[in-house]
Amino acid sequence: MLKLLGSILVVVASVLYGWNMQQELQEHVRQLVGMKEMFLMLWGEISYTRTPLKQAFLQIASQNKEPFASFLTKAAYGLDENEQSVGCFWKSLVEQEADSFLFDEEERGLLGRAGENFGYLDGQMQLKNLELYIGQTEVLIEKAQGELKDRKKLSGVLSVMCGLFLIILLI
Repeated sequence: MLKLLGSILVVVASVLYGWNMQQELQEHVRQLVGMKEMFLMLWGEISYTRTPLKQAFLQIASQNKEPFASFLTKAAYGLDENEQSVGCFWKSLVEQEADSFLFDEEERGLLGRAGENFGYLDGQMQLKNLELYIGQTEVLIEKAQGELKDRKKLSGVLSVMCGLFLIILLI
């Protein structure tokens, strides 16, 4: 009876682990979509309202979801205290906040490079720069969505199989 109860607990734990992995994969795609939305909102603030960066960051942060809302709020308030260029500050902020994003190196690099020319180029060049990063983000989203289905199935099956294998080893 005790072995049966232990076996059930192992299977339940492995299923929950697989479910958690699936949730992380979905969150990764959601964050990529959030990054694209942030770039689009920033593009709109620069092109239509010509809002200064600090106010644009705060405006977008109030409309955006986490982790981008807190990231943009820190960026806005850090602009005043910053002694380095806006691009260097943005890149260092991306590195500091790396744990709050579920991005790989390529995606973090894209987010870091996106802010390199803030406050440095004229408005038209900043818009062209943002259009480039919006396009690159769309490619990353399509890639992640294509891999999502396969990885979700794989993580579910592997977690259950590992749980069953562990039960066989323990019995």
